[in-house]
Amino acid sequence: MFSIYIHSAVTQWKRCLRRIKMPDAVLSIIHFKGKVFAALANGTVAVFHRCKGGEWADFGYHSIRIGPATSSVRCLCVVANNIWAAYKNCIVVVDGESLQIVKVFAAHPRRDSQVRAVQWIGAGVWLSIRLDSTLRLYHAHTFEHLQDVDIEPYVTKMLGTSRLDFSYMRTTALMVSNRRIWIGTGTGVVISVPLSDSIEQKVETSDAKKTSNGPGGLVRVYKDKQEVSSNSGSSSGAFIPYCNLTQAQLSFHGHKDSVKFFIAVPGAPREAEEDQEAELRKMLVISGGDGYIDFRIGEENEPPVTTKGVRARDMSHLIIWEVDAELPVVSK
Repeated sequence: MFSIYIHSAVTQWKRCLRRIKMPDAVLSIIHFKGKVFAALANGTVAVFHRCKGGEWADFGYHSIRIGPATSSVRCLCVVANNIWAAYKNCIVVVDGESLQIVKVFAAHPRRDSQVRAVQWIGAGVWLSIRLDSTLRLYHAHTFEHLQDVDIEPYVTKMLGTSRLDFSYMRTTALMVSNRRIWIGTGTGVVISVPLSDSIEQKVETSDAKKTSNGPGGLVRVYKDKQEVSSNSGSSSGAFIPYCNLTQAQLSFHGHKDSVKFFIAVPGAPREAEEDQEAELRKMLVISGGDGYIDFRIGEENEPPVTTKGVRARDMSHLIIWEVDAELPVVSK
């Protein structure tokens, strides 16, 4: 049985206020302007509204058919005033107010592929594809394909081939926070890359394979900055989050299996005497996955420490990074 559970975010949060039965599995939930959008495995998006009194309506929900029930709506993302829904290899753009489909485009040429994650920042949207190591950047308003970034060459250069299983070199988790993109892979590797709107800082390559002195992987730029700005209408001048892997940082602390998720949590204000330092605050970035490994030393021969004979390093882990973030700390 598939259900959505509603709890209070103010008090007595452990008590379930309401349970709503759903026709299929719920894969993603987001909130936008008083509405809750839920992506379902039967190819639909359920939209829940509030009554005039502020409570959630109990007379049902609005259903948006994204595609045939043979495939699921993998994830949802708020992009400006629209909702981007990932269905198979396509992105279906739904108006957040009218709930009408306004655009459908293919995010990947293979029809059997699946968009796994969608992250919005500024005038750009980053997408990851299931079983693929390449990230794709699209314009949030014109839906133009702006950039491809392949992380596999970078990870191979940093860690070598002996520590990695290339059949799992795919992006399994994606998050954008404080103008930085966090990438989790199927091998448990975590990468963090600053995002920049300066196109001159990126490495441009043709389709032919080229060698580079830097550690970055394949980066393709499909539009120059002037052309994108002229075509974006009212969005001209907005931040376009290009990615340059030569500025990437790879964490030697990772998971033994794939990275399952990222969460960014603002921390307490930083205590500092200087005014410029006082404008910074701490932020915690948390990754979740099975097992823990230090890629500098690899596996360790530890004796089992649990009654079931499972080593502590093989159990589910949260890895937490503390980073400085400029105020205000926002996810966009």
